[in-house]
Amino acid sequence: MIARRDLAVRVAARTDLSPTCFRIALATPEPLAAAPGQFAMVACGEGFDPLLRRAFSIAGVARREGHTLVELMVKEVGRGSALLRRAPLGAELRLLAPLGNGFTLSPGEGGPLALVAGGIGLPPLLFAAERLAAQGVAFDLYLGAATAAELLEAERCRRAAAAAGGELVCATDDGSAGEAGLVTAALERRLETGRRYARVLVCGPNPMLRALARLARERKLDAELSLEEPMGCGVGVCLGCVVELADGRMVPSCKEGPVFPASRLAARWSE
Repeated sequence: MIARRDLAVRVAARTDLSPTCFRIALATPEPLAAAPGQFAMVACGEGFDPLLRRAFSIAGVARREGHTLVELMVKEVGRGSALLRRAPLGAELRLLAPLGNGFTLSPGEGGPLALVAGGIGLPPLLFAAERLAAQGVAFDLYLGAATAAELLEAERCRRAAAAAGGELVCATDDGSAGEAGLVTAALERRLETGRRYARVLVCGPNPMLRALARLARERKLDAELSLEEPMGCGVGVCLGCVVELADGRMVPSCKEGPVFPASRLAARWSE
């Protein structure tokens, strides 16, 4: 377990990725380690406005020129994310990280790994893809979005998959890029042709997570899902992100997740 830290950070860079999504790099002189699938709670404004921090999956951590750069990818959906998108370079914020439990990145038996990202579910899987590529672990990356304009970091994903000897499969709901239809369907088509995976790592909207949980149950796949439950504190105190497990227990996603084996989740996730 990597110990969490509450750090003062500054906005070092920001780039628009799509009409709704952007990448932001937060810099701190302090060292910080994180695993793919872990997340951060970010204070998006000064003082107590807004009162609660916002939870974002970590897309990467790098140590450069005496500073740690924490990369986040954010979709602007409300006041907190809007403030981050408009924060000037050099603005000082606070970041609590790393939080939660990440993906299992070790090689598995029976084939490469499959990474499946839907929309803004990409950040933890891009982090995983680049970590796996550096470790020489084979994987295919499935990248889905509603439209071509919302297909995030496709070229960066392609480079990571190619470095591991794998394939990038893109899919859009409207067929404007890659294969037409849901990214889960693109994965299922390849499974039907005999493609085998040792483990499937998934992050995206809840309907996509449920579809992957069903697929994992039907095909007896080892799957890990990164849940996107609303979080108020990030440390298991507020209980705003509880999820039901297969044994009937209710647990805080921020503390026991956000990554869960599909087999641990309640049956409703795979119905």
